[in-house]
Amino acid sequence: MQRWFTRLAVLVITMLVSPTVLAQGTCSKMVISADPAYPPLHWYDGDHFQGASIALTIKALNAIGVPFELRYLGPWKRVLLAAENGSIDMVTSLKNTPERRQFLTFSLPLLSNPVAVFVRKGKAFSYTKKEDLIGLRGGIARGNRFGQPFDSFMDEHLQVEVTHNMESSFRMLIANRFDYVLTGYYPATNELVTSKLDQQIQAVKPFVTETSNLVGFVSKSPCLKYLDAFNEQIEKMRKNGDIERELKKATEEWRLHPLLNKD
Repeated sequence: MQRWFTRLAVLVITMLVSPTVLAQGTCSKMVISADPAYPPLHWYDGDHFQGASIALTIKALNAIGVPFELRYLGPWKRVLLAAENGSIDMVTSLKNTPERRQFLTFSLPLLSNPVAVFVRKGKAFSYTKKEDLIGLRGGIARGNRFGQPFDSFMDEHLQVEVTHNMESSFRMLIANRFDYVLTGYYPATNELVTSKLDQQIQAVKPFVTETSNLVGFVSKSPCLKYLDAFNEQIEKMRKNGDIERELKKATEEWRLHPLLNKD
């Protein structure tokens, strides 16, 4: 009986330990995932993750000396769910939003990721500010969030329909189902070139927002203890030009080999 009470006490204590305490445990291997279709920041080619955020994250973790595994999980929504339930340790990279702060602790800014309005060529409307989108039909890919304060403005004032992915949004734009599409400027520009839609669709300026993508450490992961060391590596890579070089390299690689896993 005494042994049973001892086991019960250990179980109760374990359940009451906060995520912060748990995060100080052993991180034998950091499991990392990413959006599989967001080039040139990150994409999955059917065999491996590629992209600027992947290369920079690997460089930082190698410098720190942390073992890691890049794991393909499927669509972006599934990646976020895995982070939320704690089955992975890191997401690279994404916007910092209130919803995501419930389960992620964010690094310093890693990559700039402006968000643009895309329209059909020859069908552009007068656009100088976000308020010009009110009353028009917009499209965004599932899982896309663009950061505050624009997300709140979009939710409260804009008429946007969620599509399966960026390509679906653009196809619906061409079919006149949408007046515009909201998405990240860099991945969308690459998608339009590789899908040969750049002669039909264009971005208009100014950008609706220009915020950073950050690396998300899962808050209840024991690997969270490497956040400070990871941030130090981000600063080093920014100062020595690694971030700019990797973004340029990833952009060139994607345009030469525009492969996405189609599962």
